[in-house]
Amino acid sequence: MKKVMLLVAALLFSVGANAATLSLKGFQSTNATQNVDVASGSVVLGSGLATLANGGSWKSQFDLSSDTTTPVKVSWTFNPEASLASGWVKFKSAPDDFKTFFISNVASFSFITTLYANQLSVLDFVDATGSVLKYTVSVSAVPVPAALFLFAPVLLGFLGLRKKHALTA
Repeated sequence: MKKVMLLVAALLFSVGANAATLSLKGFQSTNATQNVDVASGSVVLGSGLATLANGGSWKSQFDLSSDTTTPVKVSWTFNPEASLASGWVKFKSAPDDFKTFFISNVASFSFITTLYANQLSVLDFVDATGSVLKYTVSVSAVPVPAALFLFAPVLLGFLGLRKKHALTA
């Protein structure tokens, strides 16, 4: 058991938690302004102002890419929150199909997905209705090896439980 613990400890300290480098570009917007606030890094940020015509809708579309295949957290926020009546979040990262989410009357929305290395991904908010509002989108890389610190004690605990279970049986 001591050898296993030493091996796990050595693995924990030898594995680096380097996040991928993400890139965000504005693609297109309708009835909204669109800005890329942070274009490159482990976290990228976009924002804008939806200026709706009478009873119309707005959309904001971004292109997203990564230098390595990595899981990411995508978060949209809307201010004031009561101004978003409804809209569709669409995400496409090759080779996956579109992931589509309908949201209504929320202040924020987030989901976890995968970006593939050197593949252009599409991040859209379309057919949005409501009144004038500010919106932001944040995409952050999730460094998977960092989670090893959280799971290692659990795995070691399971090893101990299995050993105790085998001794009692």
